[in-house]
Amino acid sequence: MPTATIERDLTEADVNASLAKSMERFARADVDGLLSRYDDDILIRFADLPEIRGKAAAEKFLRARFAVQEDYKVDKTFLLVSGQKYGNSFTASWTDTSTGKRYEGRGVEVLQLRNGKVIQWDCSYNIWEAGKAGENSYFAKFL
Repeated sequence: MPTATIERDLTEADVNASLAKSMERFARADVDGLLSRYDDDILIRFADLPEIRGKAAAEKFLRARFAVQEDYKVDKTFLLVSGQKYGNSFTASWTDTSTGKRYEGRGVEVLQLRNGKVIQWDCSYNIWEAGKAGENSYFAKFL
């Protein structure tokens, strides 16, 4: 009879190490390195896109993204950890190669792991042209 493996809870140190590795891989547009962290059946809910399911679809998404996001810089900050799930906030900037415009963004991610692999990545992401934060924001009318 197979026995269930109980994974130890992630620690803040584990998450910070993972965030550092993620930032480094995003900075190098290292798709293979990023994919190595994903389960074959990963589920990605990224910004306002339809759900991305499976490693092959994740690869297609990342390669398309890095094809137009030049000089991508991201800074991720630990927020919380609970069991095999953690959350972080981030800021990012890049140049869009199709327009030549510089963009900035801010977001929050929650990642769920199983057996050391990411099985779910939820990301809420706000993006604006560099220097124009809030100009077209729906929420600006409340300020």
